[in-house]
Amino acid sequence: MPPRHFSLTSHMLNHNVMRAASLRPAFFGRLAGRASARLRSRASSRPSKPRAFSAVASSDEQQVRDLLERIHTYRADDDSYFDLWKGWTCRPSGNPASQEMMKAMMDSKDVTGVSGDLIDIKILDFSEDRTMAYSAVVASAAFSYKGTPNDDVYVFTNVFKKVDGVWETVWGHRSTGRSPDEDPPAPWP
Repeated sequence: MPPRHFSLTSHMLNHNVMRAASLRPAFFGRLAGRASARLRSRASSRPSKPRAFSAVASSDEQQVRDLLERIHTYRADDDSYFDLWKGWTCRPSGNPASQEMMKAMMDSKDVTGVSGDLIDIKILDFSEDRTMAYSAVVASAAFSYKGTPNDDVYVFTNVFKKVDGVWETVWGHRSTGRSPDEDPPAPWP
């Protein structure tokens, strides 16, 4: 079976087209004006196909939102966090780790005072057949590593798969954190 690809919604396309059009002045000149006009023309010529959000679709979205809340909001004494993950995570270092590896790292004496909070779900989209989804969230984490306190805000992307009617996380990627005092990660589509 060929791989499924996610498609942009007409809202996302129109947003990106209008954003590109707003960049037109002096910096891009006539070239950007022609390009953005072509993009606007293509976007307006595509039939607007609103997404059908049936009761099942709403249930899917709510299930994934609930899962995001549970996996990105945790405390040191809550081992259920690792029960929610079925896949791997690519850490800020770029090294992938299974959930067993992540649990062993968090259970070590080097890591203490672990807590995390979901700040915002920036992107959540589903494949047309509603069997896969992806998200990008902004979250925070606080912990100490070998006595050095860490308190940061980061972006985390998740890939979900619906298995036997249940949504599971199959892949995640965490960005490098920034101080909560810094500007939040942006811009977002």
